Amino acid sequence: MAQRLKASIIGVTGYTGLEILRMLIAHPQVDITYLTSRQNPNTPIGELYPHLSHLKFMVTDTDHETVAKGSDIVFLALPHKTAQDTVAALHGKTKIIDMSADFRLDDVATYEKYYATPHNYPALLKEAVYGAPEFYKEQIKKADIVANPGCFALLAQLMLYPYAGLIESVDIMAVTGSSGSGKSPSEGTHHPVRNHNMKSYNINIHRHIPEIIRTAQIDAKQLNFVPTSGPFTRGIFATAFIRTTSMPTKCSTEIYKDAPFVRICKEVSLANIVGSNFCDIAYTMVDENNFIAQGALDNLVKGAAGCAVQNMNLMFGLEETLGLDILAPVYP
Repeated sequence: MAQRLKASIIGVTGYTGLEILRMLIAHPQVDITYLTSRQNPNTPIGELYPHLSHLKFMVTDTDHETVAKGSDIVFLALPHKTAQDTVAALHGKTKIIDMSADFRLDDVATYEKYYATPHNYPALLKEAVYGAPEFYKEQIKKADIVANPGCFALLAQLMLYPYAGLIESVDIMAVTGSSGSGKSPSEGTHHPVRNHNMKSYNINIHRHIPEIIRTAQIDAKQLNFVPTSGPFTRGIFATAFIRTTSMPTKCSTEIYKDAPFVRICKEVSLANIVGSNFCDIAYTMVDENNFIAQGALDNLVKGAAGCAVQNMNLMFGLEETLGLDILAPVYP
């Protein structure tokens, strides 16, 4: 049996941090070392979240140096713009999976355009590996810093990848659950407003666009992207209308034959993926140059924590599915 991994989570008290914790306590090769939060130091996790009252972990404000020394892998569940310094502080001392957007893009100008803040570590951008296992598996295996994809971005990339290099234009509408807005409440995510409502936002300026166009091999002018908030908690359901210059030479089933968490289906339903690390995709051919793709994933699992654990497995030579294949979708 492989050596057990010591894992820590910096920023455990947000939705993504909690979901990483849920993944790790189900993982047969992981021991949890540190769970940190600046806002809630020296507090049992069960006091903060009663659904975890059976766990004996303490949330601390342990310094980064100590966390690095006690960990084989550190998950950063910190906000965009604030993760940069933490990645720099940990670099070279432990392996890192960063859930923020700070190291997803290898171009400083693009990062600063979409996130409206300077990037202080451009050299580390070149070292970080984009953590989409379906496209960069071999690079992830060798990485010290993995930048987890955005949830919208990963779903769109998985849907479009069979047409990469052939896309003339594509229109995507993607509906996301309220957990994608994070733990801190706002007027737009307040339940009385959201539970009976749908509303689009950041049309064609969403910060996940650079990730989508890179893998699809298009530029931003070829994409219309309409992110929309939906009246449910978990999941993203997307529909893409794809116009191509020619027919793809490989079918999606062949392309994803080595992708254990991508399921090519006849039809897609949120209820079939929520709680799991699966991404379900269905393709419809309209004619030889027009296709409709529909896809769904759980934004907190395959769109965040589950993908991160999948990346961890690859980084340490474990089975890619370890600790994740036991997480069946929650149905109904």
